[in-house]
Amino acid sequence: MKVESVKLILDACAAASHVELMLPALPKGITPRCVRVIEQIAQLTKQDKAVKVSDISEMLDVTRPGITAVVRDLAEMGYVSKERDTADNRIVYVSLTQSGWELYRTYVEEEHAYLAKVFADIGDDGAEQLAAVI
Repeated sequence: MKVESVKLILDACAAASHVELMLPALPKGITPRCVRVIEQIAQLTKQDKAVKVSDISEMLDVTRPGITAVVRDLAEMGYVSKERDTADNRIVYVSLTQSGWELYRTYVEEEHAYLAKVFADIGDDGAEQLAAVI
């Protein structure tokens, strides 16, 4: 590979890392990681699954303590509710509150729809190829 090609790849990656700047500012205390956790909770809930912290951890390939901390913060801010399993106290189920669903609609559904228009020229096949390369 030519050095110029390496520079092209690095420049493209740097530009792609700024895509989050296209999105609206997040509410105070909410990080992109929080939004990803909320998205996973919503997706699992839509599949009629009782959502456990371990499910989110596996989906995001993040340690359970890391997800537990995010879920705790989201619960304190009123975006998720937590409930312990009655048979096994170690298991914690999480669900989105009304505020959590509103955040999901605004920062996931609406923003993904917006970005789908921005990236329309890439197309679905191009998006798959780009993701595979990255």
